[in-house]
Amino acid sequence: MSDTHITIDETEAFLAANPNVTWIDLILFDINGIPRGKRFRRDDISGVAKNGVMIPSTVFVMDPRGNCVEETGRLWETGDPDVPFRILEGTLRAVPVGDGRHAQAVISVTEPDDLCPRGVLAKQVAAFADQGRTPVVAVELEFYVTKPQTNGAFKLEMPDGISDDPERPMTFQFDEIDTLAPFIDTIYKVADIQGLPIDAVMQESGPGQFEINLKHKPDAVAAATDALLLKRAIKAAAKAHGLEATFMAKPHHDWPGSGMHLHASLVGKDGQNLFAGDPISALFRNAIGGLQSTMCDFMAIWAQSANAYRRYVPKNYVSLAAHWGLNNRNVALRIPRAAGPGTRVEHRVAGADANPYLVLAAILAGMRHGIANKIEPGPMANGEANGTEAPQLPTVWYNALERFRASDVVRDAFGPEFQDVYYRLKQTERMEFERVVTSLDHAWYAQVA
Repeated sequence: MSDTHITIDETEAFLAANPNVTWIDLILFDINGIPRGKRFRRDDISGVAKNGVMIPSTVFVMDPRGNCVEETGRLWETGDPDVPFRILEGTLRAVPVGDGRHAQAVISVTEPDDLCPRGVLAKQVAAFADQGRTPVVAVELEFYVTKPQTNGAFKLEMPDGISDDPERPMTFQFDEIDTLAPFIDTIYKVADIQGLPIDAVMQESGPGQFEINLKHKPDAVAAATDALLLKRAIKAAAKAHGLEATFMAKPHHDWPGSGMHLHASLVGKDGQNLFAGDPISALFRNAIGGLQSTMCDFMAIWAQSANAYRRYVPKNYVSLAAHWGLNNRNVALRIPRAAGPGTRVEHRVAGADANPYLVLAAILAGMRHGIANKIEPGPMANGEANGTEAPQLPTVWYNALERFRASDVVRDAFGPEFQDVYYRLKQTERMEFERVVTSLDHAWYAQVA
């Protein structure tokens, strides 16, 4: 991966333009998409820009709680060596919330590392570039807003003025946007300062649930970075207004889940959309065929947590099979109503908690697989897609992980090292999660057993 790193001139110009900034967070995103890194004083950031910063290599084998997972074989066996990171050009930006003393920048590893999610995506982009093709992508994120609790606890409790009645969702209305207008305004303020190309905001179908879209970008790696930084911006804006935002895939069993929808197309050297046709091109059909035939292989990427699998329920705009169709929100692979330059696929399977680097890498890998092998998709689905044949998604975490581990497509796309470590990382997380006896176990079974 060939990243462009910050220069001393860019660093000094930022410091001169932001005299109030005292602290700078240097962020990388781990396999889970969680931001991790170090915080530096203003006076030290120029030296870091010049020389880089060392981070333990085990940052890429952490579970969501921040534990290094020894089952990956990348902890004691390696000695946990440091690896060098550098600040990415154009990412040193102020965080305009609170007292205005904070800024942030994204860092990337400068040595080859098979476990770097950013690098996994960059390889897929490079493979398309070798063919003279460029993916154009956009990310849509859904999230819930809630009242914060004490001592780091979480409870889905609606802010004042927001209905908690799931029978009164007010989808596509403006009441809750108006109620939380200062919070929404701050999101857009942060996004503007940080150069995040966000588009519309809408009120979603759950109480206190919203969606914010990012605009299409002909740089998939940058688009994934933008999505992760947008999540951080939304959380920062929420905190500034005494709120909490969560991208948990299914925060309430009776309310809609939160998804990450990815829009993708391909353009050629002449800038023309290679998916455009009547209504779609033959190449697009092969890309759809590849996405359809590999969707089950990458299920452990779309749904990377125990909670994410709770989102896959019928009649909730979340497909349980790899269906595709035109202008149909019931399917996993939706072709939106557009033509010419706007022709694209909307991939609707991933949860909002998934890692955009890996989700986009898996989508591009599926498209490449279909195009290279000229795979034709199954029959197009209409309406509820009942009776239309399509691969059924492995909606049990164990099954998804076993499919991921055994997949030749995954191994070819992500590399054997990543495939093995990701499987071990998530299998350990699954077993730890599932061994815990909960209050629901007691309520349902203790006295009737």
